Amino acid sequence: MRRDWADRMKSLLSPTGVLVCLEFPMWKPLKAQGPPWGLNGVHWNLLADGADGLFDDSGNLLGTGKEQGSFERVVYWKPPVSFKQSRGDDMISVWKLKQ
Repeated sequence: MRRDWADRMKSLLSPTGVLVCLEFPMWKPLKAQGPPWGLNGVHWNLLADGADGLFDDSGNLLGTGKEQGSFERVVYWKPPVSFKQSRGDDMISVWKLKQ
């Protein structure tokens, strides 16, 4: 369903709008059971690469490095303070549609 989420975000966003994502939990392996599900690299995989947010048996994201997605990341920021359960690894990313 991650690919559907990325497609929906693209359809909802105005040409000059931005998508703000709280990336949590970043510390959790992609293969680990959830919720919450591990997200390390997933937003980039979906939005910048245009991939499906799926991973192989080793827990590596498939389709990374292509940058054929509809979005470009304009901000990647680590909050100075976060909740204990985030282990200080959560991130905030801001995306815009590629022109």
